[in-house]
Amino acid sequence: MMVKNDVWKTLVDKENSIIAKLCEKKETLFLEKKRLETRIADIDKYVFEYTSGLQQESNVEYGLKKINDRMNMITQLMSARSDLEAFQAECNQALGAIASRIAVHQAELLKFNKVRDSQRKRDISSQNRREDKELDALALNNFIAEMK
Repeated sequence: MMVKNDVWKTLVDKENSIIAKLCEKKETLFLEKKRLETRIADIDKYVFEYTSGLQQESNVEYGLKKINDRMNMITQLMSARSDLEAFQAECNQALGAIASRIAVHQAELLKFNKVRDSQRKRDISSQNRREDKELDALALNNFIAEMK
């Protein structure tokens, strides 16, 4: 009887382990997502600074080379931003996939726990019936012994 409980406990432990690893992976991806968001915000700030500087320099009739350099820098920043947004989308997709896998494993864990608890209740009930039969047999033997 205990072997069955050990099997369910092992399955529960396995699911808990998988869930813990997935949660750890999820946390890592979440931190990466936050880091990407910060980098995108920084790029937005730089683009704003370069754009506002370009507008001021255009008003002052700044050199064409300087304006062209700033436009190139803005283009590079926007390209980097686009790359980061692609990484961020991949990160979001991975987070969704991990959350889905965690949900599946949590459902399995719940199922294993229910089966284990049900098995434990059946084992306890069986043991109680066995004890009751032994007590009944003992009481019957005592009654028969007293009758003689």
